[in-house]
Amino acid sequence: MVKTKKTSLQNIIIRNFIGFAVFSALLFSAVNFVIAYSIEDEYFNLHLKAEAAHLTKYHDEHGVWPEPRFSYMTFYPSIDDFPVEISAVLSKEPERVEFKGTGKRYFHIHRFNQNKGPFLVSEVSDMLMVRSHTRFIVSVLVIIAALITLLAVYFAFKLAKRSARPMSQLADSVTSLKPDELPDNFSTNQPENEVRQLAKAIQQLINRVKYFISREQHFTRDVSHELRTPIAIIKSSVEVLLQQPERLSEQQLKTLRQIDFACVQMEQTVTTLLSLAREKTQQLASPIKLLPLIEKVVIQQSKQLQDKAVEVVIDIETNTQLLMQEADLLILLSNLIGNAFQHTQQGTVTIQFHDNELNIIDTGKGIEESIQSHVTEPLIKGTDSQGFGIGLSLVTRLCEYHNIAFKINTNDHGTQVSLINLPIKEN
Repeated sequence: MVKTKKTSLQNIIIRNFIGFAVFSALLFSAVNFVIAYSIEDEYFNLHLKAEAAHLTKYHDEHGVWPEPRFSYMTFYPSIDDFPVEISAVLSKEPERVEFKGTGKRYFHIHRFNQNKGPFLVSEVSDMLMVRSHTRFIVSVLVIIAALITLLAVYFAFKLAKRSARPMSQLADSVTSLKPDELPDNFSTNQPENEVRQLAKAIQQLINRVKYFISREQHFTRDVSHELRTPIAIIKSSVEVLLQQPERLSEQQLKTLRQIDFACVQMEQTVTTLLSLAREKTQQLASPIKLLPLIEKVVIQQSKQLQDKAVEVVIDIETNTQLLMQEADLLILLSNLIGNAFQHTQQGTVTIQFHDNELNIIDTGKGIEESIQSHVTEPLIKGTDSQGFGIGLSLVTRLCEYHNIAFKINTNDHGTQVSLINLPIKEN
């Protein structure tokens, strides 16, 4: 399974906001730098054109070309009069109007009659501001970009915190929900924005869940109650018949014992269904002695050991007491001990309690490999199971409710189920 990297809405907002701010600052700096270069070049070109216009006017009026008025400008009658550093560039790129000469010299050229001449050349190296101060300008723009980035980080944290706070509060509210205490007004405490819409959708889902839970509980409770009466009648009738074995054949006795065992299974199933349907709330539990309860369950489930060479070993101290509801503990023990008895044909079933851990170990053939990974899911059972596949599922749910760790270790030589971290009463 591919692991997805977790991230928060707040981090996404911060990261994108800062990224956009840094990009904007760099773009702003680059644009300003290009504009500064362009303005400087345009200034020199306009100044050169103005002087060229003056020279042209003078030539038109007097018939001769005057000397430029500015010392950094030079008039060349023809292309042959150019110095080497200029003619070398123009020989390769005749249309160039600006270029760098030797050293730090920089030239702008104005052509009066295309490349036929004359030419007016300005050497502007002493007047350059952008090119001569490139390092300083870049440093200033970097500082400005850094300041903008710092401001962006500050506002990003404030914006992200403010934007993500309602979602965080909503997440905390959802996390704090309890299955048996679902609210009726979940969305009313949320702000009037998109979060409120999400909260309303969650409230609708909560209402549906409550409806389905209520319907399931009522159905299970009603069915379970209706089953108790016919089961009790069948069981009492069987017990009456079993009290008169001399009137029955061996086959009839065997059939009645099977019916009696099925009644016990049905009673346990009904008790399990009622427990599933019960709306549980945390209650203060009185200390209950573990050993007498274990012995009681062993006697109740002993019918599953009839005609089997199985020895039951109980290793529990007499003064061990647990802080649990007796009904819950009885369901746990009945399911686990009943399973051990049912699936052990010979050998031993050991029930021991040490260091807040209850272990039930049998020497049966173990859980089938095909269902080992999901044996605690509802309606999952082995081919030899006589139950309905809800026992271990109920055990798992009860353990989760009481914060008890439930573990199953199984192989071809037997199975060990463990209830770890049981709420024991300290002596």
